[in-house]
Amino acid sequence: MAGLTLERVNKRFGSTQVIDDVSMQIDNGEFIVFVGPSGCGKSTLLRLIAGLESITHGDLMIDDQRVNNLTPPERGIGMVFQSYALYPHMSVYDNIAFGLKLAKQDKQTVDERVRQTAKILQLDGLLERLPKALSGGQRQRVAIGRAMAREPKILLFDEPLSNLDAALRVQTRNEIARLHERLGSTMIYVTHDQVEAMTLADRIVVLNAGHVEQIGTPRELYERPASRFVAGFIGSPKMNFIQVTAEADAEQGCRVEIPAVGQRTLPLALSAGSTSEATLGVRPEHLIPPPARAAMGWKSSTSSTSAAKPTSIWNAMTASCWYAAPRPQARSGAASG
Repeated sequence: MAGLTLERVNKRFGSTQVIDDVSMQIDNGEFIVFVGPSGCGKSTLLRLIAGLESITHGDLMIDDQRVNNLTPPERGIGMVFQSYALYPHMSVYDNIAFGLKLAKQDKQTVDERVRQTAKILQLDGLLERLPKALSGGQRQRVAIGRAMAREPKILLFDEPLSNLDAALRVQTRNEIARLHERLGSTMIYVTHDQVEAMTLADRIVVLNAGHVEQIGTPRELYERPASRFVAGFIGSPKMNFIQVTAEADAEQGCRVEIPAVGQRTLPLALSAGSTSEATLGVRPEHLIPPPARAAMGWKSSTSSTSAAKPTSIWNAMTASCWYAAPRPQARSGAASG
């Protein structure tokens, strides 16, 4: 296992800025997921960590050692690619052993590590098969085994499940989660699928246009998004956004008038007597139909439309996000920023 630190890492291809001043700390044994839309820089950032691309500016540290100028093998990193990249003429055994043989390990060590890795990944009965005789999930496990056999400090995954069908994605995702629990290795995983991110990660790094929008646990990102981008990106169906005017309330924070719902009080601090244009974010699961609202004791200024329980309010002037915990019997909850 190893910890990893990025300090103001930048990457340019010519005049195009791809990674913009990214800093983060990844602890020993953490499972970190990079998530974001296509073209946000998540795979490029993973390749910078692996040493497959050079860093334009900034420092990359592994266990407090600066590794900017080290080759991928010298960094002690294993990588699993989107395509399995297996040698079709080699057996499962030889594919897993390939990196060990390149590193000039002795035959006994190679055999021990291959068989140990195959047992962990439940491939021990398939070692003599060629890749063409394997299912997609089995091929992906062979690719993971090839990376694992070298006993790397950090395992990197670049969208490893994108070539699998839906059912196999779920199965392989569960296998990766169990593998992390068993090995306790530091793992960094890239995906555009937020379901994978939310189910696998200890912490998620949300990337947008080459910079980090927010780093946090899945629950933190869902309940306390730091920006409108994160609020809209995390969650399916997406959060609904409503433009409102927030008016300061000396006793309770601020009041907002929500179209077709009425006035609500939210824990947003505004200067006394001031008003501010803001965007109210409401998760779909917090929209309550009129019959359900009445049963829960909610009252609204109108009976012909659904009421909304505010979950977060994003203030365009301060670019901050506040979260009001949804409570069935109350109109607002304690806030945290």
